[in-house]
Amino acid sequence: MFLKACHLVVACGLTLASLGCPHAVAQSKPNSLVTIEAGELPIILSAPHGGRDAIPGVPVRRGKGVKLFNPRSDFNTDQLTEKLANAIEKKLGKRPYVVIARFHRKYLDANRRVKDAYESDKARAAYDTYHQALARARRDVIKRWGRGMLFDIHGQGANPKAIFRGTQNGKTTTHLIKRFGKEALVGETSVFGQLVKQGLPVIPAIGSTDRENPAYNGGYIVATYGSRSGGTLDAIQFELGRELRASKATSATAKKMADAVAVFARKYLPTALAQKNGKVRIGVYRDVGAGPSTKDLMRALGQFNGVAVRELTAENIRSGALSDLDVLIQPGGSGSKQALHLREEGCERIRRFVSGGGGYVGICAGAYLASADYTWSLNVLDAKVVDRKHWARGKGTVDIQLTDAGRRILKTDEKQMKIHYAQGPLLAPRNNAEIPDYETIATFKTEIAKNGAPKGIMAGTTAIAHGRYGRGRVFCFSPHPEMTKGLESLVRRAIDHVKRHQSH
Repeated sequence: MFLKACHLVVACGLTLASLGCPHAVAQSKPNSLVTIEAGELPIILSAPHGGRDAIPGVPVRRGKGVKLFNPRSDFNTDQLTEKLANAIEKKLGKRPYVVIARFHRKYLDANRRVKDAYESDKARAAYDTYHQALARARRDVIKRWGRGMLFDIHGQGANPKAIFRGTQNGKTTTHLIKRFGKEALVGETSVFGQLVKQGLPVIPAIGSTDRENPAYNGGYIVATYGSRSGGTLDAIQFELGRELRASKATSATAKKMADAVAVFARKYLPTALAQKNGKVRIGVYRDVGAGPSTKDLMRALGQFNGVAVRELTAENIRSGALSDLDVLIQPGGSGSKQALHLREEGCERIRRFVSGGGGYVGICAGAYLASADYTWSLNVLDAKVVDRKHWARGKGTVDIQLTDAGRRILKTDEKQMKIHYAQGPLLAPRNNAEIPDYETIATFKTEIAKNGAPKGIMAGTTAIAHGRYGRGRVFCFSPHPEMTKGLESLVRRAIDHVKRHQSH
């Protein structure tokens, strides 16, 4: 568990463990050297250079052999970060993680690697405390949300009215760019684009291909905790001009920055804000066992209004991430591999999520997983798999025939549809007394019988089914609507049918 509002005294070599944290919250003291706060958003604020306090027993650094040595404080960045955290909480209703240095930079520079950060071993405890806090915050964010953002707050004197971008030219936001494209970093919808809309000039300019100023393009913290070397936490260094950090300006600057961060978070971060905005909160399993069709699924989900989508790993699910969701989608791929990677703990989390009122949508492998037919099955849909021996019966386009219930739930007048099939399960009632019977939404009208699969088996079996499990609902597709042009909306109909309601 991360610390909440924990002001740590490390001047005498005390560590987190020796202070008794996280079981107790230490009170703020005049010589507290690091402020650490837990968060309820996938956002971390770091301010390593705004401190003013001495570290007892530690002399001023001389900087011998240190490249680009700078012992000066980034004036007011500590106060600005505090106000920014408050403004974000006011704007979004929840608080970011916060790590602020109270020690002066002339004694210790937390934005440097160990060999360049301090010259006295007595400063080591403060350095370790700062970086242990950032490391724990990163782990906590990834565990709870799967991905997030660290904003490292600094000051610069080159342009008193502007904010310089520091991402080592995009390297520390590799995950963000890979997932959403360059727009997420340099476009109008990026946090920098939103800063400009708030009247705060940024350098490089929005949409520019200019490289970042080498003096302000990101230091040790964003390089260490960002996604430069992999991972799903991105990091951005903000270098704010002196006028934006002046005592009379910090409140206004913090509010503008919080407004920009809030817009960015709603678009690019997996926050729990969607519930307040009336959006359906969807988690998509994207880990071992999820196949290439997951890309088609994500593309389809991106076309829907009123949804907030989060990618999930097996560890996310085991760690309780489903509690913040309305619907879980298990995509195509391999049902057995998904189950094995989830482990029994993850499978049980899914069962509890659905029985508690959550929605489950399974596509192909996700339908195999939902069934009650394998030792690794979730047993949330009362279905068995017909002709298990010939599961690899081939791929192609098949015709399905919708039932009256299917046309009503899927909101279509079509009685038949052509849809892509890729070796999904042929479902039939399992008649498990502990699981409510499912209702057939559609049956296979035509079949694929390759690779030795016998003919005359597939036609007439269930292609799409829905059922109840506890207070939740389950909707399973054997074929792939997300891979069939014109049928992507069927996924949205399934989501709307199973999404969490108070009445579930």
